[in-house]
Amino acid sequence: MTHPDYRNRGLSASLMNKILDEYEKQYDYMYLFANQTVLDFYPKFGFKPVNEYQFSMRFTPSQTDVSGIRKLNGHNTEDLHFIYEFAAERLPVSKLFGTEISQGVLMYYCMYVFNNDVYYLEREDVIVIYKKDENQIDIFDIIFKKEINIQDILSKITYREINKIVFHYTPDYEGIITESNVFNGSEVLFVRASSNNRFPLQIKHPLTAQA
Repeated sequence: MTHPDYRNRGLSASLMNKILDEYEKQYDYMYLFANQTVLDFYPKFGFKPVNEYQFSMRFTPSQTDVSGIRKLNGHNTEDLHFIYEFAAERLPVSKLFGTEISQGVLMYYCMYVFNNDVYYLEREDVIVIYKKDENQIDIFDIIFKKEINIQDILSKITYREINKIVFHYTPDYEGIITESNVFNGSEVLFVRASSNNRFPLQIKHPLTAQA
């Protein structure tokens, strides 16, 4: 952001050009999220808008076992330390499109956005951030250190009335069928590709890694 006294002097453009020059030939893709007020700014530097997709699936719960689920408190220091240390060893939430070294942003979401929606599944050894609605569960992140069976996770966190699962990242689990629709969020994903690289089609950037 630019202080009002220094706007309209090309400072933002100078900063963008410096970054692009400094990282030239050091990346496959450079991307960012832009709010609705600056959609005309980033195309000047070679960024192009890219659609994100929201993935969901129909789901019929089996017998539910709710044992071994520990709710974590986003305002509790010990719980936050546990989440941070656990996430430091995590695997990307998706092999198709995931992020690494993003604990800082994750902790922001755990403290200020989903502080009441973080759960540790002891038997499965995963942390799941999710919200339950009347007939739907929104999964915002699954934090794991070894490969998981998504059916085990879903069976643990669902109950009889649930019939739909919505993923706020790109799910690429074996054994499930998802549908996707264009995601219309408050921000737009812009991508600048180096060389002839093509950005993956039909992805959802992990919400808890989005700054």
